[in-house]
Amino acid sequence: MLSISNVVICSAVMLLCACAASGPSFDETAFGSELIPDGKARVVFFRTRDSGLYIARQATVSLDEEKIGGTGYGSFFVHDIDAGNHRLRADMWDMRGQCELNFTAAAGETYYFQIDPRSESFSAFAAGDLATQLLTMNVLVNVAGGMSAVAAESYGKACGGAFRIYPVDADTALARLGPLRRAG
Repeated sequence: MLSISNVVICSAVMLLCACAASGPSFDETAFGSELIPDGKARVVFFRTRDSGLYIARQATVSLDEEKIGGTGYGSFFVHDIDAGNHRLRADMWDMRGQCELNFTAAAGETYYFQIDPRSESFSAFAAGDLATQLLTMNVLVNVAGGMSAVAAESYGKACGGAFRIYPVDADTALARLGPLRRAG
């Protein structure tokens, strides 16, 4: 019979493995030298290993309200898009709030966007969870308290929720992308 601590440890390991990027590293791919199709722009999304927040969670990335991929801890993905105005969003499926930004893509250009956990969101969750623990011993109520705190922290912000997304210049992005693994 498994003890509760063994179940928790096994579950944590499974979550970490499930979210770990397992594809080739950016340096092992041809994305940097592949031709961009006519009339298209290339967008590279990545998440470094700089923060351990939400390490076992994936950020969902949407383009113009359509989910196009996700970035886990230490991963990247590439997406070719039509030239023109676009809206990007990073969020986590079970957490209130999202980070949105608009950008204009020119045909033949490559754009880099980094996705990072928002420490403000994590802190709000932890504080809300702790506050409800002091008032009750119910685990579901504790999680609900944390989620409510995240919703309050993110309310009305263009960049709220668990993750933020922001543009990065090519030199900086390429220096960070090298060892990251392809998501998927």
